[in-house]
Amino acid sequence: MSKKDGAESAKDGFAAVEAALEFGGKLFDSADDFNTALDHVARLLEDAVTLFGLSSFGSSAFLAITALEETGKANVGSYRRDKPEGPSKGRDPLRDHNAKHSMAVLPTVFMTDRIVSALGQDRAEALRLEAHSTGFSTVREAGLYCARTPSGFVSPINAIPALRAWELIVLAIEAADDALVGMTNHSFEVGKRFDELFARMVSERPAADSQSGR
Repeated sequence: MSKKDGAESAKDGFAAVEAALEFGGKLFDSADDFNTALDHVARLLEDAVTLFGLSSFGSSAFLAITALEETGKANVGSYRRDKPEGPSKGRDPLRDHNAKHSMAVLPTVFMTDRIVSALGQDRAEALRLEAHSTGFSTVREAGLYCARTPSGFVSPINAIPALRAWELIVLAIEAADDALVGMTNHSFEVGKRFDELFARMVSERPAADSQSGR
């Protein structure tokens, strides 16, 4: 792979996927294990949507980002196998927050009209680039912990604007639907829940001025 190809791969998430596969180590023993992971992602997303409806934007953003991480892990984990020579040394990409953000937001996530229509082309592209450059770890931390910032002491209750949380939930739902639905028979039923969640979030889009402070 050339340096240019490697750079492009990093930008679209495939470098993170390849690194996780190369690291090795089986995640699932059966389709039932995958279904358990899928149900966990669905619950995270349902909880994120519920908390968003309660104006708990920090917590809902954190759960959406966690759902992204678990989506990337479940998707890549489906293809990972144990290596004959034993576990690789170093840090497993499936235990790295930013790597999981990148591997969850693959190009196919943005191939449906509904995600681009919901987010808008510019915001969809911005979120894609963010996933593959910095990741969402800073937002994840801000949604969890009180912190001292240059502007003063900040709590998660006012650290994440409504529109920022909304965007992350919409992205996480679409990423899960794109990567995980179709892998098992059970996944098609879960996919219906994803569709319902997506439609609900589209109907609850905050006003544009909720973007301030992102």
